[in-house]
Amino acid sequence: MDNEILERVKQLIDEIADYYDLPSEEETEEMRKLTGIDWEAEDLQMNCCEYWSHNSLEETAYFMLRGEYPPTHECELVFWRYKPGSVLEDKAVYDKYRLGKGTLKALEPLPLEDILHKITELFPEWEQDTEAGTEGRSYRFNALEQAEYWTDTHFWIFEYGRETEIEREHQILRFSCHNMNEQQVETILKCMEGFQCPLHIKEEKDY
Repeated sequence: MDNEILERVKQLIDEIADYYDLPSEEETEEMRKLTGIDWEAEDLQMNCCEYWSHNSLEETAYFMLRGEYPPTHECELVFWRYKPGSVLEDKAVYDKYRLGKGTLKALEPLPLEDILHKITELFPEWEQDTEAGTEGRSYRFNALEQAEYWTDTHFWIFEYGRETEIEREHQILRFSCHNMNEQQVETILKCMEGFQCPLHIKEEKDY
């Protein structure tokens, strides 16, 4: 892959995604020449605007150059601790929190700040995206070194909990891992094991 072509494709994607009108004839023709694909202006606008919410800029560039999105692997890891004597069905617990249908007193509070600090130590070559997340409920970490330009290897930590009269109890942590290898996922599992926080839900998908 010619790096100059890749960088220009990414610039064009940014330019096209930055306004609501269709790309100009010049932009459309340049994208055709750069990628060797006979793009229509409508298709360019739709796909370039997608990366704001669905695909990264690099994944969108891959699509522009090849006509399909790159292969991706998603892995969801969900952790919590039951209080002694609690007997509940894992999926029902997770769905309750995930769908915002209420909270439970049967879950132990988790030391979120300590876990975040440990994660930062265990992933020294990763960078936390301080602009991602809202109200301290989600945290994103990006790999600084990518296997390929399009892999966009990263993970999110999503927090679920309940408000008490004194503070917020962090009860469930969900790690959403994007294109992470087995060793990287195992690092997260070991980290949570160190906090005596068992894995209750694991879901994997390939696209």
